[in-house]
Amino acid sequence: MRTHTLPDTALDALATGGGADALTTLRTARRSRTLGLIRLLVTDDPTATAAFHALGELRATHPEATDRVLDDPVTSAWATALAARGRGHPADLALVTAAAAIRAGVNLNLRFRSTSTAVLPSLGTLTPTSANGPTNALDWTPFPTLGPFTITTWPPGLLPDDLDTTPATHHWNTTLTTAWTLLTRDHPTAATETTTLLTTATPLHAPHGAETSATLTDALGCVFLSPGTDPETTAATLTHETHHTKLSALMDIHPLTHPSTTRYYAPWRPDPRPLTGLLHGTYAHLGVTAFWATRRTTHPHHRADVEFARWRTAVADTTTTLRTAPLTETGHRFVAGLTTAAHHWLTHPVDPTAQAEADHLNHTHRTTWLTRHT
Repeated sequence: MRTHTLPDTALDALATGGGADALTTLRTARRSRTLGLIRLLVTDDPTATAAFHALGELRATHPEATDRVLDDPVTSAWATALAARGRGHPADLALVTAAAAIRAGVNLNLRFRSTSTAVLPSLGTLTPTSANGPTNALDWTPFPTLGPFTITTWPPGLLPDDLDTTPATHHWNTTLTTAWTLLTRDHPTAATETTTLLTTATPLHAPHGAETSATLTDALGCVFLSPGTDPETTAATLTHETHHTKLSALMDIHPLTHPSTTRYYAPWRPDPRPLTGLLHGTYAHLGVTAFWATRRTTHPHHRADVEFARWRTAVADTTTTLRTAPLTETGHRFVAGLTTAAHHWLTHPVDPTAQAEADHLNHTHRTTWLTRHT
């Protein structure tokens, strides 16, 4: 498997919340991981072996089309589930190869495993009655798209059992579409980062009416999110999950933490968090802080001041904890950059009323957490 690394300058840029120039390297590294897992899976299955050789030939002649399929979160999740947990079937590599062939406009004869839930990664669902034969004759239904996102139907067994996905609704579609328009108009750098790393969106059920979102390391490239209350909140969520994706991809290349059983307070969660979770949340909220900092310029309003003030303080406070945590040498360098970025935001003036409201929210959260967990 090809070894990937980032120069210190790129790592430092990522640590401060930027690093757009490094995103292609992060995406390429994840692709290498997926290919490495696939190579481990094809040795004993003739259908998978034939599909693997065809995939290699396609990648040599049509790299862009093939890499889009390899980068798809369904492909990554399938390869990881099979390699790490033994869930899935090696023969389903034929679906990956078929998707690449269709994208490349190349006709291949492939054999598929009999199933009622076949998915062509990045493209759509395959009709079971057409599960063998030339790829240009396959009967498949395209996934819908919203902005840059493919709205994927996930095959069973690839996602965690407690991830409550749900069909898209008109409200979810409308909010995501409007949020993407807002992000591209007012936050072009954040939007570019999102389109570089995220290709897919999947709706989540909102528990008890609360908003929720998630990024899965095994399915990198997909943002899972519930219907937002408004486009501005959903745009902030996209930025938040893009930062989770950046950090997950970075940690494919450079481990940032040592093993630890310690659990920590996080100003955005009701439960104690492991070290990796705390680092993830801190980095994601650094992105949220930058989002609201921009909103204060492009669309000044009280909420933007409060959100900015709350999360800059929360991130700065959490970096104090992270600096004494069991991090690798690269992890310490990363947290040092994160700390510098957080303290930069602390120098920006905020309306005293908004700051007082933000401080009250942070204080109430911490007091409630301490009551529950100490």
